[in-house]
Amino acid sequence: MAVKIDVKELLGQTKKVEVKTTTKNFKKAVSFMRSLNKIQLDQMHIEKQGDDLEDFNSVEGLELSDKGMGSMIEMADTATQYIAETLKLSNKQAEKLEEEKDMDEVMAFAIKLAEEVTGTKAEKAGEKENLKA
Repeated sequence: MAVKIDVKELLGQTKKVEVKTTTKNFKKAVSFMRSLNKIQLDQMHIEKQGDDLEDFNSVEGLELSDKGMGSMIEMADTATQYIAETLKLSNKQAEKLEEEKDMDEVMAFAIKLAEEVTGTKAEKAGEKENLKA
């Protein structure tokens, strides 16, 4: 079985891309969603530590800031890599994706792609997930 993914807005390609709903692609999608969950947990921990911090210009404050920025980069890389691998993008297409699309567009597409491949509807952070597999 396969799902057809509309990539017009993301890649400018009018033809839909077919993605097989194999176990391998299912595992890739779940792994992507799990990575996002881990990153969100890390960000929540960073925010909580920041709430307890009195001086953001201290060593601890700058370290927390660095961790937060690192998690944002990790999130961007994870989403871009997931899209590129799942849609079998060329290096040029993956580079174009990073250069021409903003982070919100990339994240929204990656989540939608994972939902299509797994047959799930991801919930907002902190809410439960409805798996249909």
